[in-house]
Amino acid sequence: MASRAQQRGVTLIELMVAMALGLVIVLAASMAFLAGKKLFNTDTDVQAVQDSLRFTRYVVQSLIRQSGYRDFAPDHLTDGMGVVAGNPKSGSLIDLNVAGASNTTVNGNGESFGENDTDSKSRNDSLMVRFFGRSSAGDAAKPDGTMIDCLGNPQPGPPDTPSADARSSSYFYVRLASDGEPELYCKYKADAGGFSSGPLARGVEKFKVVYGYDGNGDTVPEAWLDANGIAAKAASGGNANEAWRKVVAVRVGIVVRSLRPNGDLKQIAGQSASYRLFPLGSEFTDVVFDPPDDGRFRAVATFTVMLRNVNGDPA
Repeated sequence: MASRAQQRGVTLIELMVAMALGLVIVLAASMAFLAGKKLFNTDTDVQAVQDSLRFTRYVVQSLIRQSGYRDFAPDHLTDGMGVVAGNPKSGSLIDLNVAGASNTTVNGNGESFGENDTDSKSRNDSLMVRFFGRSSAGDAAKPDGTMIDCLGNPQPGPPDTPSADARSSSYFYVRLASDGEPELYCKYKADAGGFSSGPLARGVEKFKVVYGYDGNGDTVPEAWLDANGIAAKAASGGNANEAWRKVVAVRVGIVVRSLRPNGDLKQIAGQSASYRLFPLGSEFTDVVFDPPDDGRFRAVATFTVMLRNVNGDPA
């Protein structure tokens, strides 16, 4: 009887206290789990934006440096070859090494880089670069991998009797994917002679381009003009082809956004609900982007490339 008297259960108050403590522990564990998951998602989104921005910058910058390249003494020929007009002086803008359009839309097929002011909503620019490829020693049909198009396809050099049409072409422009997400697209000259296109980087919301205009021929740009500005120079004297040949540098601004909204991302970057971005730098005050308050993190990259092979060829 004594042993039975010593055995007893918990009181109702003790049970309620124990349950309350258990709920507090479960709640704390749940909050820690959700906070950890949110922190992981935030870090993933920030890294994805930075990776996309670095990759986009690398590809565009590399292709601009290739513009106008010509191999005057290809390895597959024993006696070299004469100077090839890498930038024929015709009236067509497509024949240029570097050209583009402002506030434009670009067709994924064909060689057009769009027309100025055909997109008043997104107001993104396009950029075309053209260059000769380079072949392996002893085999004109096999590229050596040093010259690539915007999707990374190696480009072979021109045939023994080269022409300007043998150049490779790459175009950059922004368009919306089927899910409504903006992407930087690459259009390139395919092996069959036609043009193919494909997405290069997700989340590229802004792609703006201005050009260093060298009016007096001293290789130093006196002004930075967009494609509309180049067209205005052409209208004031000469033609568009001649105006584009005075371009000696290219400045590109890119804005990449996260693929999903996350309000904490803007706090991490010090971005308020309403903020302004300058894709081409703060000195270009007329090129402004006011992002919507959609909770997405955005990052900007701006870079300038002096053209190694300027548009104007020697006579």
